[in-house]
Amino acid sequence: MDIIQEKERLSSIYPDLSDEQLTEVALGLEAGVDAASYADASLTVEDMKATREKLVDRRVRNITAFECRYFYGNIKYFELFDNAREILYSSLIEEKNGVSYRDIERWASSNGQLQGKVNKLYENLTKNIEVKDIFESEDRLPEKYAEIVKSIKVENTTLALDITLSVNGKFDVYKAFGKGESDKNFGVTVTPETAFSVRNKLSSAHDTYFTLALNGEDFSISIATVPNRSATKSDADVAICIKDKDSLWYDNGAKYFNTSLLVAGLRS
Repeated sequence: MDIIQEKERLSSIYPDLSDEQLTEVALGLEAGVDAASYADASLTVEDMKATREKLVDRRVRNITAFECRYFYGNIKYFELFDNAREILYSSLIEEKNGVSYRDIERWASSNGQLQGKVNKLYENLTKNIEVKDIFESEDRLPEKYAEIVKSIKVENTTLALDITLSVNGKFDVYKAFGKGESDKNFGVTVTPETAFSVRNKLSSAHDTYFTLALNGEDFSISIATVPNRSATKSDADVAICIKDKDSLWYDNGAKYFNTSLLVAGLRS
Protein backbone atom coordinates (compact mmCIF):
# COMPACT_ATOMS: atom_id res chain seq x y z
CA MET A 1 0.00 0.00 0.00
CA ASP A 2 1.24 3.47 -0.91
CA ILE A 3 0.99 5.41 2.39
CA ILE A 4 0.92 8.80 0.67
CA GLN A 5 -1.95 7.83 -1.62
CA GLU A 6 -3.79 6.17 1.25
CA LYS A 7 -3.45 9.31 3.38
CA GLU A 8 -4.89 11.38 0.55
CA ARG A 9 -7.87 9.05 0.40
CA LEU A 10 -8.31 9.09 4.17
CA SER A 11 -8.12 12.89 4.37
CA SER A 12 -11.52 13.10 2.67
CA ILE A 13 -12.98 10.66 5.22
CA TYR A 14 -11.27 12.22 8.26
CA PRO A 15 -10.79 15.91 7.34
CA ASP A 16 -10.09 16.89 10.96
CA LEU A 17 -7.05 14.64 11.34
CA SER A 18 -3.52 15.97 11.02
CA ASP A 19 -0.97 14.49 8.65
CA GLU A 20 0.63 12.51 11.49
CA GLN A 21 -2.74 11.22 12.65
CA LEU A 22 -3.62 10.13 9.12
CA THR A 23 -0.35 8.22 9.02
CA GLU A 24 -1.39 6.23 12.10
CA VAL A 25 -4.77 5.43 10.54
CA ALA A 26 -3.12 4.33 7.29
CA LEU A 27 -0.64 2.11 9.11
CA GLY A 28 -3.47 0.50 11.04
CA LEU A 29 -5.43 -0.25 7.90
CA GLU A 30 -2.32 -1.67 6.27
CA ALA A 31 -1.93 -4.04 9.23
CA GLY A 32 -5.56 -5.13 8.94
CA VAL A 33 -7.04 -3.50 12.05
CA ASP A 34 -10.13 -1.32 12.38
CA ALA A 35 -8.77 2.22 12.49
CA ALA A 36 -12.23 3.69 13.21
CA SER A 37 -11.74 2.91 16.90
CA TYR A 38 -8.91 5.43 17.20
CA ALA A 39 -9.38 7.77 14.22
CA ASP A 40 -10.27 10.63 16.57
CA ALA A 41 -8.90 14.16 16.18
CA SER A 42 -9.06 14.67 19.96
CA LEU A 43 -6.42 11.96 20.49
CA THR A 44 -2.73 12.73 20.39
CA VAL A 45 -0.55 11.04 17.79
CA GLU A 46 1.12 9.11 20.60
CA ASP A 47 -2.24 7.83 21.89
CA MET A 48 -3.27 6.82 18.39
CA LYS A 49 0.01 5.01 17.86
CA ALA A 50 -0.32 3.17 21.17
CA THR A 51 -3.86 2.06 20.31
CA ARG A 52 -2.81 0.99 16.82
CA GLU A 53 0.09 -1.09 18.12
CA LYS A 54 -2.15 -2.74 20.72
CA LEU A 55 -4.76 -3.64 18.08
CA VAL A 56 -2.11 -4.97 15.70
CA ASP A 57 -0.53 -7.03 18.48
CA ARG A 58 -3.92 -8.50 19.42
CA ARG A 59 -4.67 -9.35 15.79
CA VAL A 60 -1.30 -11.04 15.33
CA ARG A 61 -1.76 -13.09 18.51
CA ASN A 62 -5.27 -14.14 17.50
CA ILE A 63 -4.17 -15.18 14.02
CA THR A 64 -1.13 -17.02 15.35
CA ALA A 65 -3.22 -18.82 17.97
CA PHE A 66 -5.72 -19.84 15.28
CA GLU A 67 -3.02 -21.21 13.01
CA CYS A 68 -1.27 -23.09 15.81
CA ARG A 69 -4.59 -24.52 16.99
CA TYR A 70 -4.88 -26.41 13.72
CA PHE A 71 -1.26 -27.53 13.55
CA TYR A 72 -0.96 -31.32 13.78
CA GLY A 73 2.79 -31.82 13.57
CA ASN A 74 5.14 -32.51 16.43
CA ILE A 75 8.35 -31.28 17.97
CA LYS A 76 10.33 -34.47 18.53
CA TYR A 77 11.19 -35.13 22.20
CA PHE A 78 10.21 -31.62 23.32
CA GLU A 79 6.49 -32.37 23.07
CA LEU A 80 7.06 -34.75 25.98
CA PHE A 81 7.65 -31.67 28.15
CA ASP A 82 5.05 -29.25 26.81
CA ASN A 83 2.20 -28.87 24.37
CA ALA A 84 3.72 -28.70 20.87
CA ARG A 85 1.24 -26.02 19.76
CA GLU A 86 2.08 -23.84 22.75
CA ILE A 87 5.82 -24.20 22.14
CA LEU A 88 5.29 -23.15 18.52
CA TYR A 89 2.97 -20.26 19.44
CA SER A 90 5.35 -18.91 22.08
CA SER A 91 8.31 -19.05 19.72
CA LEU A 92 6.44 -17.34 16.90
CA ILE A 93 5.02 -14.55 19.06
CA GLU A 94 8.10 -13.91 21.16
CA GLU A 95 10.43 -14.37 18.17
CA LYS A 96 12.63 -16.81 20.06
CA ASN A 97 14.40 -20.00 19.04
CA GLY A 98 14.97 -18.54 15.60
CA VAL A 99 11.37 -18.30 14.42
CA SER A 100 8.84 -15.50 14.07
CA TYR A 101 5.33 -15.08 12.72
CA ARG A 102 6.87 -12.52 10.36
CA ASP A 103 8.61 -15.38 8.56
CA ILE A 104 5.29 -16.77 7.38
CA GLU A 105 4.12 -15.06 4.21
CA ARG A 106 0.62 -16.50 4.18
CA TRP A 107 -1.57 -17.64 7.05
CA ALA A 108 -3.92 -20.30 5.75
CA SER A 109 -4.04 -23.16 8.25
CA SER A 110 -1.26 -24.79 6.25
CA ASN A 111 0.70 -27.44 8.07
CA GLY A 112 3.37 -27.09 5.40
CA GLN A 113 4.32 -23.56 6.36
CA LEU A 114 4.11 -24.16 10.09
CA GLN A 115 6.03 -27.42 9.77
CA GLY A 116 8.85 -25.44 8.22
CA LYS A 117 8.89 -23.20 11.29
CA VAL A 118 8.85 -26.28 13.55
CA ASN A 119 11.82 -27.78 11.73
CA LYS A 120 13.76 -24.58 12.30
CA LEU A 121 12.55 -24.44 15.89
CA TYR A 122 13.78 -27.98 16.58
CA GLU A 123 17.17 -27.21 15.05
CA ASN A 124 17.59 -24.23 17.35
CA LEU A 125 16.31 -26.03 20.46
CA THR A 126 18.91 -28.76 19.96
CA LYS A 127 21.75 -26.54 18.73
CA ASN A 128 23.51 -26.30 22.09
CA ILE A 129 22.58 -29.65 23.62
CA GLU A 130 23.42 -33.26 22.82
CA VAL A 131 20.41 -35.46 22.00
CA LYS A 132 20.92 -39.09 22.99
CA ASP A 133 18.18 -41.44 21.82
CA ILE A 134 19.18 -44.73 23.47
CA PHE A 135 15.71 -46.25 23.49
CA GLU A 136 16.60 -49.25 21.33
CA SER A 137 20.21 -49.67 22.41
CA GLU A 138 21.83 -51.34 25.40
CA ASP A 139 23.14 -47.98 26.60
CA ARG A 140 21.73 -46.60 29.81
CA LEU A 141 21.14 -43.25 31.42
CA PRO A 142 23.86 -41.63 33.54
CA GLU A 143 23.76 -43.25 36.98
CA LYS A 144 22.36 -40.18 38.76
CA TYR A 145 19.38 -40.18 36.38
CA ALA A 146 19.06 -43.95 36.21
CA GLU A 147 18.59 -44.00 39.99
CA ILE A 148 15.69 -41.55 39.70
CA VAL A 149 13.99 -43.65 37.03
CA LYS A 150 14.56 -46.86 39.01
CA SER A 151 12.78 -45.21 41.94
CA ILE A 152 9.57 -44.59 39.97
CA LYS A 153 6.69 -46.29 41.71
CA VAL A 154 3.28 -46.99 40.21
CA GLU A 155 0.33 -47.67 42.48
CA ASN A 156 -2.94 -49.06 41.16
CA THR A 157 -5.62 -47.28 43.21
CA THR A 158 -9.38 -47.60 42.98
CA LEU A 159 -9.69 -44.65 40.62
CA ALA A 160 -6.33 -44.24 38.90
CA LEU A 161 -2.69 -45.12 38.57
CA ASP A 162 -0.51 -42.97 40.81
CA ILE A 163 3.15 -42.25 40.03
CA THR A 164 5.76 -41.10 42.53
CA LEU A 165 9.39 -40.17 41.82
CA SER A 166 12.37 -39.64 44.11
CA VAL A 167 12.87 -35.96 43.30
CA ASN A 168 12.77 -32.81 45.40
CA GLY A 169 12.24 -29.27 44.20
CA LYS A 170 9.89 -26.91 42.43
CA PHE A 171 8.63 -27.92 39.02
CA ASP A 172 6.11 -26.86 36.43
CA VAL A 173 3.96 -29.95 35.95
CA TYR A 174 2.65 -30.78 32.48
CA LYS A 175 0.16 -33.58 31.86
CA ALA A 176 -1.26 -34.69 28.52
CA PHE A 177 -3.93 -37.28 27.93
CA GLY A 178 -6.69 -38.26 25.53
CA LYS A 179 -6.96 -36.58 22.15
CA GLY A 180 -4.81 -33.51 22.56
CA GLU A 181 -5.99 -32.68 26.07
CA SER A 182 -3.44 -31.26 28.50
CA ASP A 183 -3.07 -29.15 31.62
CA LYS A 184 -0.31 -27.40 33.57
CA ASN A 185 0.44 -26.46 37.16
CA PHE A 186 3.26 -24.01 37.83
CA GLY A 187 5.70 -23.86 40.73
CA VAL A 188 4.66 -27.16 42.29
CA THR A 189 6.79 -28.33 45.22
CA VAL A 190 7.56 -32.00 44.56
CA THR A 191 8.89 -34.54 47.06
CA PRO A 192 9.29 -38.33 46.89
CA GLU A 193 5.86 -38.54 48.55
CA THR A 194 4.11 -36.48 45.87
CA ALA A 195 1.75 -38.67 43.85
CA PHE A 196 0.64 -37.83 40.31
CA SER A 197 -2.50 -39.53 39.02
CA VAL A 198 -2.43 -40.82 35.47
CA ARG A 199 -4.95 -42.95 33.58
CA ASN A 200 -7.94 -41.94 35.72
CA LYS A 201 -10.36 -44.83 35.56
CA LEU A 202 -13.41 -42.54 35.57
CA SER A 203 -12.14 -40.59 32.57
CA SER A 204 -12.97 -41.34 28.97
CA ALA A 205 -9.23 -40.90 28.33
CA HIS A 206 -8.37 -43.81 30.63
CA ASP A 207 -7.46 -46.11 27.75
CA THR A 208 -5.38 -43.57 25.84
CA TYR A 209 -1.74 -42.53 25.98
CA PHE A 210 -0.58 -40.07 28.61
CA THR A 211 2.40 -37.85 29.39
CA LEU A 212 3.59 -36.60 32.77
CA ALA A 213 6.43 -34.08 32.81
CA LEU A 214 8.18 -32.24 35.63
CA ASN A 215 9.90 -29.18 34.20
CA GLY A 216 12.61 -27.63 36.36
CA GLU A 217 15.20 -24.94 35.78
CA ASP A 218 18.17 -27.32 35.47
CA PHE A 219 16.50 -30.73 35.33
CA SER A 220 13.32 -32.00 33.70
CA ILE A 221 11.89 -35.49 33.40
CA SER A 222 8.99 -36.86 31.41
CA ILE A 223 7.23 -40.22 31.60
CA ALA A 224 5.02 -41.06 28.64
CA THR A 225 3.25 -44.04 27.15
CA VAL A 226 4.12 -44.27 23.45
CA PRO A 227 3.37 -46.65 20.58
CA ASN A 228 5.72 -49.62 20.32
CA ARG A 229 8.33 -49.13 17.59
CA SER A 230 8.11 -52.72 16.37
CA ALA A 231 6.45 -53.56 13.07
CA THR A 232 3.90 -55.85 14.72
CA LYS A 233 1.11 -54.76 17.02
CA SER A 234 2.00 -55.16 20.68
CA ASP A 235 1.73 -53.43 24.01
CA ALA A 236 2.73 -49.80 24.16
CA ASP A 237 6.07 -48.68 25.61
CA VAL A 238 6.95 -46.25 28.38
CA ALA A 239 9.35 -43.56 27.26
CA ILE A 240 11.57 -41.67 29.68
CA CYS A 241 12.89 -38.32 28.53
CA ILE A 242 15.33 -36.35 30.67
CA LYS A 243 16.94 -33.04 29.86
CA ASP A 244 19.34 -30.72 31.59
CA LYS A 245 21.33 -27.74 30.36
CA ASP A 246 23.68 -29.82 28.25
CA SER A 247 21.89 -32.98 27.15
CA LEU A 248 18.60 -34.67 26.40
CA TRP A 249 18.19 -38.44 26.88
CA TYR A 250 15.36 -40.54 25.48
CA ASP A 251 15.17 -44.07 26.84
CA ASN A 252 12.93 -47.08 27.43
CA GLY A 253 11.49 -47.09 30.94
CA ALA A 254 11.26 -50.88 30.93
CA LYS A 255 15.05 -51.00 31.39
CA TYR A 256 14.65 -49.58 34.88
CA PHE A 257 11.25 -50.47 36.39
CA ASN A 258 8.14 -52.58 35.84
CA THR A 259 6.01 -50.64 33.35
CA SER A 260 3.23 -53.22 32.95
CA LEU A 261 0.59 -51.26 34.88
CA LEU A 262 1.20 -48.13 32.79
CA VAL A 263 0.81 -49.86 29.43
CA ALA A 264 -1.90 -52.40 30.32
CA GLY A 265 -4.53 -52.35 27.61
CA LEU A 266 -2.68 -49.84 25.45
CA ARG A 267 -1.99 -51.28 22.01
CA SER A 268 0.34 -49.85 19.39
